[in-house]
Parts: sequence; structure tokens; C-alpha cells
Amino acid sequence: MLSSRTALLCGMLLLSACAAVPRAPVAVDPAQVSAFDLTGRINVRVENKGYPGRIRWQHAPGSDEVWVYSPVGSTVARMRQDASGALLVTSDGKEYKAGDMKLLAREVLGWNLPIDGLQYWVRGLPWPSLDRAREEHDADGRLKSLSQGGWEVAYLDWSSAGVAGLPSKLDVAGEGLRLRLLIEKWKVEDGSGPR
Repeated sequence: MLSSRTALLCGMLLLSACAAVPRAPVAVDPAQVSAFDLTGRINVRVENKGYPGRIRWQHAPGSDEVWVYSPVGSTVARMRQDASGALLVTSDGKEYKAGDMKLLAREVLGWNLPIDGLQYWVRGLPWPSLDRAREEHDADGRLKSLSQGGWEVAYLDWSSAGVAGLPSKLDVAGEGLRLRLLIEKWKVEDGSGPR
């Protein structure tokens, strides 16, 4: 008969073995993703000034909410956009309103943030509102680079960040802005529901 100490040790070993088995990431078709929630690191460069930090972005059809944090985790700004317009709240609680998030980001943060195109580019898709200027694909058929409407998007990594089939690192440059995004975690919703 096992002693209670031995039984406890065996139980702990069994639990730790179960916890160590990584779950396979869910694979999605980027074109079928209707909503997402991503978190990661961001580095924005405007006029040779760098702004590193963290980001959380919740996107759904017709609405976006973006939180930008400093490297140590304090809130820099929270932006929201829906059919009623856009709102930006700074770290000191000041509120700014405009017709869209791109205008707010330019006026308050000094960034030309292409939020309407970025919602497609982060999924590895061209922006359907613009003509395709140039696309380059890798051996697996995924985008390596995309040039649209004066914006250059380079896909630097497609490692799984909780969901396979979506980029995990990209570089977006245009209109005086360069944005590097390292996505650490994807949560998505497609035709089959949340993943």
C-alpha cells in the first residue's frame, strides 16, 4: 500500500505531466476570421523617434478598440471606433473625439495609423478597398510582402501565437510611420465560433 506522501507525489507528477503537454494551435483561414483579439508588443517610429510598448486590439465587424501601453505596462492611450465615431482617451484621462480612429491617432498621437487596412494586414490579407499593387509569397503560399496604397507590409514570421494560419510578426511602413508588431496571442472568431 502506498503511503499518503508517495500518493501525493505521484499525483503531483501526473498533474505536472499533463500540464507540460502543449495543445496544438487551432488552424484558421484568415479570410474567414470575422473578429479577433490580439495582444503583443509594438514599436512605432515617427520622424526617427521610436515608441516601444505593448498593444491589445479587439476587432469586430463595425468596431475596433485598441489599448496602447508603455513597455512597463502603464496605459498610454485607449482608442475606440464604431459607427458613432471614434474616441481616444489618454493616460491622464483626457478625451478626444473625431469621425474615425485614423484622424484621432494623427491629431493626438502624431501617427498616421491605417486602422482600416491594418485590420486586414494583421491577418495576412490585402485590404479589399485598395487595388493590389504587389504581393510576394513564401514557399507555403503565405504573404512575405504586400504593397498597397503607399503602404509596405513585410511579414517576418508566421509562428503560431495560439492560432495557426495568422502572422505573428509584421512590419508596416508608409505615410511617415513605421510600425513593427509582434503578436504574442491571437483569439479569433470565424464561421465556426470563438477559438
